This record gives sequence, structure tokens and C-alpha cells, in this order.
Amino acid sequence: MDLVKLNTDSRALLEAVADRLPPDTTAGYRRLSDAGEWAELVDSLCASLVRRKIVLSVPEYQRVADLLSQLGGPRDGYTFLSDPQGVLSKLVVDPN
Repeated sequence: MDLVKLNTDSRALLEAVADRLPPDTTAGYRRLSDAGEWAELVDSLCASLVRRKIVLSVPEYQRVADLLSQLGGPRDGYTFLSDPQGVLSKLVVDPN
């Protein structure tokens, strides 16, 4: 696993959707990123994207898919990372 790529990609996704999240949620996610808690960040960010039905662009969707492939698979305590296909199927994507 390339930790530099994981750090860069997860932070880029967070910043791309930050304006669609509550400020306190964004701040908490930034703290996770700064602390190197990338699995927690991606799992939590996916939870927010799915539960809040945040509309993503196609490139944002692709970022989520890439992050899930880097981290995905069964992981105790990580509901969304453990079900990458379920997450991807529930994301709202604007094809334009």
C-alpha cells in the first residue's frame, strides 16, 4: 500500500467535497487526515457521502472508487470499507 498516495488521494477527496459537508464534520475529517488515520477518514467520509446523499461528479466518484480499492475488503469496525461495492452503488453521481 502506497501511504503517500493514500494520504494525497484521501485529502484531495475530502477537500473536493468539503463545501458540501458541515464545517465541524470537515474539521474532524481534516484532523483524521493530519493524524494519518486514513482508513477511518475514508470510512467516515463514505458514510457521510452515502447517508447525506451528497452529489458527486464523475471524477469524485472515481476518487472514491480508487480509495476503496486501496483500502477495501473486510475490515473489522469499518462498515463502509468492508463493502466497497455497496458504497459505490449508493453514491449519487451527477453525470454532467
